[in-house]
Amino acid sequence: MEKKKLDKRLVTILVLLVIIIIELIILMFLRARGTIISNGTSDKTVSQNQCDIEMVNINPQDDEGIDEYTELVGYGQVSISKDYPYLYLQNPQDNEVYLSFDVTYNDEVLYSSDLIEPGKMEKFDIYSCLDAGKHTLIYSISSYDLDTKETYWSGIKQEQEILIK
Repeated sequence: MEKKKLDKRLVTILVLLVIIIIELIILMFLRARGTIISNGTSDKTVSQNQCDIEMVNINPQDDEGIDEYTELVGYGQVSISKDYPYLYLQNPQDNEVYLSFDVTYNDEVLYSSDLIEPGKMEKFDIYSCLDAGKHTLIYSISSYDLDTKETYWSGIKQEQEILIK
């Protein structure tokens, strides 16, 4: 009798472990593909369209010849709907510059952000700007010195596909 209880507990634990492992594999696969996991509704949640933060050596060398890096968020395909109308533009926490974004569609600037501080984000309602369908947006990203707010670098462009339902 006691052996049956022990066997049932062991089977239950093994099943739970298998389920957890499968969920972790699925999450890693979706994250690697840049697939949307959540369409966050909070200003502080960046899960709608951000995939990975990568270090990009796009800054000039400092006075001592040391390369400096700025982190940029990689933008994956995202679905937009009446319930989730926003795109989120983020400046990663570890950056030492402000970032600004111009979001363009068919050579028309749909949105220009303010200077975004490190660790902050801005959102805008893209749903009201475009009709239903698949669209490719271009993000033009510039950085600005935290003290002087003078342009540090500019000209980085990223594409993002969005599907408006």
